[in-house]
Amino acid sequence: MASWAAFEPVLLNLADSEDYALLTAALYDYASKLEHDAADEDERVAYNGPGVPSSDGPRLREAAKRVRAMIDDIERQLDANSAARREVGEGS
Repeated sequence: MASWAAFEPVLLNLADSEDYALLTAALYDYASKLEHDAADEDERVAYNGPGVPSSDGPRLREAAKRVRAMIDDIERQLDANSAARREVGEGS
């Protein structure tokens, strides 16, 4: 992936479960596409043998790993928010 200037953290409003479903489905689809493209790259290199440009597979797999880490981070944050809301509700 290209290297861009870092962005500040953002807060997504995922209060609507449909928004959460759309976001995570898109991220899962993108990670799967990256992994599929990586496998295609490996196959291309194996088929063409020595002397062909090296596979872009490792970079694509690393990008897919980062996308899946974003999904995990979203889920951790949502779980933490839910737990905090329950604590506040129980303390009232």
